[in-house]
Amino acid sequence: MARAKPKVGPTQKLIGYGILALLGLITLWLLVQQSRFNPAVTAALRAPVQGRPQAAAGAAPKATAALLPEVEGFASLAPVESFGPENLSEKIDGKAELYLSAGFKEMSCRRFALAAPAEGQVEVFLYDMGAAPNAFAVFSGQRRPGSPSIPLTANAYATANALFFTQGRFYVEIVADRAAPGLQNSLEAYAKVLLTKIPGEKGEAPVLAAPFPQEGLAPDTVRLCTADSFGCEGLNNMLTGEYTMKSGKATAFIATKDTPEAAQKEAQRYLDFLAANGYQKVQAPEVPADTAAFVLDNSFEMVLVQGRTLAGVHDATSLAAALDLAGKLRSKLREKP
Repeated sequence: MARAKPKVGPTQKLIGYGILALLGLITLWLLVQQSRFNPAVTAALRAPVQGRPQAAAGAAPKATAALLPEVEGFASLAPVESFGPENLSEKIDGKAELYLSAGFKEMSCRRFALAAPAEGQVEVFLYDMGAAPNAFAVFSGQRRPGSPSIPLTANAYATANALFFTQGRFYVEIVADRAAPGLQNSLEAYAKVLLTKIPGEKGEAPVLAAPFPQEGLAPDTVRLCTADSFGCEGLNNMLTGEYTMKSGKATAFIATKDTPEAAQKEAQRYLDFLAANGYQKVQAPEVPADTAAFVLDNSFEMVLVQGRTLAGVHDATSLAAALDLAGKLRSKLREKP
């Protein structure tokens, strides 16, 4: 037997129509609200993403971007990218601190496809480091052991797939994605055109190994540390070079300060640092009166001051090696006018 359908009265119909109308109004309200963006959200959507090559509206383009040339045999694969201190780490994650601590100003880079015979891709990086010593600091800090120097500039070397060099305040890396026959010739061809674009600096003196005694020195180990040398906070602008001698291995260091008093102060800073880290003073008749000697676990340190120059020996493998190198340094410093 079929059930009778329930009857709907006028009151129930009115209630149903009211509910439907209310739902319609709520839907309309939601649509209106969705069409109104929060001003903060709108601003975020319009803001350029940090690190993209395009500059924010009204921002001046990086000067280094204009220096990267178009060269025959190098077909551009992408627009020039430019970075400043605020976003350098987005391009060279893990290495940015070396550049930032050395006075980095800006960097521009661009990717190219190479024509035959050296096919592949190449990326060119041009860093403005603000001053020639700063450019040498990152050049020497990045230098790979055993890499041969080339006569492209005063400070230049090559690897199987790259060139690295400085010119004035600029540091340049030209890196291919693979080694190939004829590659070095192609990279040097680009470098020579780029060098014609880089502005010259009158009176510039290249930072070389000249202050060091040459006997036993590995030239490719000469480096400039602009900040916190050997982990000592405030021990800045230290030139170092590694030596192999008959008596052992050691690293020489030299830093020229503004005054003799400043050199003495820096020497004391380093001696205090050594003492705080467990080094013990060496009491030996061979140690000259003007030289402080310390040792920890058969690693020897020596510190001496001549005029405005702080110099010494770091991490010598024997007391004989430390004394030998300190003596060579003292003689070399006495040659200075």
